[in-house]
Amino acid sequence: MGKQHKTQDEKDDRASAEAPARRLRKGVFLLLALSLPTLLLGVTEGVLRALDVAPRIPLFIPHPQFPQYSLANPAAAGRLFSRPEAAPNVSIETGFFDTRRSPEALRLVVQGGSSAAGFPYGYGASPAALLEQRLRRENPGRRIEVITTAMSAVNSYALWDFSDEIIALEPDAVLIYAGHNEFLGILGVGSAYTSSRSPALTRLIMRLRRFQLYRVFERLFSPGGGQAVSGEEGQGGTLMARIAAERRIPLDSDLYRRGVEQFTSNLDLILRRYRSVGIPVYIATLVSNEADQPPFISAPGAEGEIRALAESIATGEPLSPGAQRRLQDLTAGGSAQAAYVLAGLLASHERASEALEAFQRARDLDQLRFRAPTRFNDIIRARADASGAVVVDVEADFRTASPGGVIGHGLITEHLHPNAEGYFIIGNAFHQALSETGLLGDGFSFVDTGQARQEMPLSAVDRLFGEYKLMRLMADWPFVETRQEPVLPPPRGNEAVLARELYEQKIDWRTAHRQLRAYYRRSSNEPEYLRVALILADAFPFSAEDQYDAAVALADAGRPVQAVRYFYQAAAVRPEHLQTWLSLGDAGARSGLTQHARRAYKRALEIAPDDSRARAGLAELDRR
Repeated sequence: MGKQHKTQDEKDDRASAEAPARRLRKGVFLLLALSLPTLLLGVTEGVLRALDVAPRIPLFIPHPQFPQYSLANPAAAGRLFSRPEAAPNVSIETGFFDTRRSPEALRLVVQGGSSAAGFPYGYGASPAALLEQRLRRENPGRRIEVITTAMSAVNSYALWDFSDEIIALEPDAVLIYAGHNEFLGILGVGSAYTSSRSPALTRLIMRLRRFQLYRVFERLFSPGGGQAVSGEEGQGGTLMARIAAERRIPLDSDLYRRGVEQFTSNLDLILRRYRSVGIPVYIATLVSNEADQPPFISAPGAEGEIRALAESIATGEPLSPGAQRRLQDLTAGGSAQAAYVLAGLLASHERASEALEAFQRARDLDQLRFRAPTRFNDIIRARADASGAVVVDVEADFRTASPGGVIGHGLITEHLHPNAEGYFIIGNAFHQALSETGLLGDGFSFVDTGQARQEMPLSAVDRLFGEYKLMRLMADWPFVETRQEPVLPPPRGNEAVLARELYEQKIDWRTAHRQLRAYYRRSSNEPEYLRVALILADAFPFSAEDQYDAAVALADAGRPVQAVRYFYQAAAVRPEHLQTWLSLGDAGARSGLTQHARRAYKRALEIAPDDSRARAGLAELDRR
């Protein structure tokens, strides 16, 4: 009996001793069972990445021929769609920057929609181009890079999605002008290119698209892209005409509140993300046409009565107090058209502050939301204050430059895109903010506002091409009910001929501007020749010809210090070109940059040991 007890005790002891091992095995098996799906997903993701079955569209790509330069990916809009081919025909205009970040360079990145991209004129009118050109004039010895990621139709979702890759560029600051596309832009709440009802869910989907496995499943199971719009580019009219799925979004409606929530939450995340890595943000307030753009779609009701009141005002007849009160009542009831007519009445009676308030109310009540409401500037200021971002008050500058403080056609082309002077004001506002906050540092010799305006990197061809694009835009809905073919004026002058050929896609932008440069050279138009030479040189840093032509033009214009930089860039591309080194030596000697001049003449003698000009240049430097 005792023996049996002893055996049982031994069994119990063994069982007790083995229990932890069993529990450990069970735990291991459970862990394996739970981790197996994750492991399989990881392996599958690795295999898909190796095969690159559904490649992710990067924001920046290397130049295929000159890998030392990178550019914003023209196809970047496709990453916002489950199927990239469903994206509309919008792109970031090409601008090149050094692939390897130079420690001494000043690098800025611009984000935003079509106004940040310089529409309708193109890159030359954009804040990025205006800043880059001015900062290079102010500090010719420092490398200046202003990189744009702006393109038409994108909103805060794109800005948020791009931010990680922008951070990887290590910019000194990010500049933002955005907010008009929250309702009807890509992924906007009322757009034909739809988004999820939830900003958080939309952002989650955008995060998941960073994985090959998700992109494969998404493309397999959403054959139509999940985001379609009727009509192909060129067949269904302008993008503006095709993108508005929800043409009525009343103020304070559910869709309106969702648009406000989307903008607020995305902007908050964007600013916090940049702040977390120590990148300063300069964010501008928004502007649009208040004085000269009637509401596109007003709340229905009393249309005939409002039209009659507007006609009475147009004839100059004094309006009775009762009629004015009627307009105020209709405005209070949500009529954008009544608010606009009331604003015109108040303006005609020189009641400026009341007129401004009524014009803003008319814009806010406009149910076709192509213009950001007044509330968005309040959101920009509040979110910037909470995150430590710098507010660039573009709105205040536009009001100062507008009669009665009401922004109209004097600075805006149609409903919201600035004209050339308007774009200059935006670029100048950013420049002033960068200067006042000390971001530019030492070594800048500031170019005054008048000179900067005169030297805008915007050619006559760009201006005319922009006017033609505006005519096409305004020949379609919502500016007219039925789409029309715009009738362009007969081209008069070489600039108009080139702009027309560019518009009709008979030549590309570079060819148009090279021909324009040659025309100005033949006609001895030195100021415009210099402008176009610099535009081409800044656009194509890898082109020795364009760099050299710009350098010679600067030297001939009595600006040898600025010429030195372009001669160096030409020499970097064509290091054996004797004339470049000789010209660099001459420019360095004229500008007092003795070390640069001596180095250039010595390099010229390495190429041509008997060159008399290089020997004479060195001898002259030795006598100083």
